[in-house]
Amino acid sequence: MTKKKKSLIRWFGKKFQIIVYHGKSYAIIRKMRFNRFGLIMFLASIFITIFVALAAVVVYTPVKQFIPGYPDKETRHLIYENALRTDSLVAELEKRDVYMEMLRDVLFNDVPIDEDYVVPVENLTDEQIKEFNNPKNKRQTIEDKTTYSVNKAEALPDLFPPVKGIIISSYNKAMGHLGTDIASAGETMIAATLRGVIVMSDYTVKTGYTIIIQHKYNLVSVYKHNKSSFVKSGQFVETGEVIALYGDSGENSNGEHLHFELWRNGLSLNPEDYIIFE
Repeated sequence: MTKKKKSLIRWFGKKFQIIVYHGKSYAIIRKMRFNRFGLIMFLASIFITIFVALAAVVVYTPVKQFIPGYPDKETRHLIYENALRTDSLVAELEKRDVYMEMLRDVLFNDVPIDEDYVVPVENLTDEQIKEFNNPKNKRQTIEDKTTYSVNKAEALPDLFPPVKGIIISSYNKAMGHLGTDIASAGETMIAATLRGVIVMSDYTVKTGYTIIIQHKYNLVSVYKHNKSSFVKSGQFVETGEVIALYGDSGENSNGEHLHFELWRNGLSLNPEDYIIFE
């Protein structure tokens, strides 16, 4: 053992004695013997005990509220609620992004082509191919295209009737009536005419509870004057899925009915050409 180590051991091992006397008689009450190592361990144990006790008091009692910068119970509750609101806002923003993207597609006719639903050439007749390649058809004006008379029904799948009933007002573009009004009896459910995504589900003063669905095939369907809506913007719905309750809402409604519209490539279609309502 080196001289330095022996010196260190002697330093730690040096003994001391503390004697406690009586204040008047000087009688010895207690004697305590210890070395430097024991004193250090004793002081360390006292420090650890005090630290643990203080930590317990701070953690498990209201004393912590008096510590500068530590939030009180009400503040912590507000922080928790704000965190929940933040998560909800993030989720709503994500839904809004989907809604705005689909709405942009509707407004600017920028819906991607779904290759799964492109009509194969072999399924077209020779007359259809000839008519498609006819230069006169290619030079049609926008006004001519609004009639949508060139094999458009064949390009769409079967559409589910949103409601069964009696047609009380037919599609009339010249009169500015770009949809079909259907009246039905009883508390009838309104169904999606084709699977798609809800781009609008809201209440407006003129049309009441209104729902707009973006489908494939660049197709958009509109449902107005509902009594209530069961869907939200950004939600996906299947063909025939219930989306609203038949009703009479909005200033433009003069009785219970569904005003139903179909739009394709930004042009209105006559729903009666594609759906049997009665």
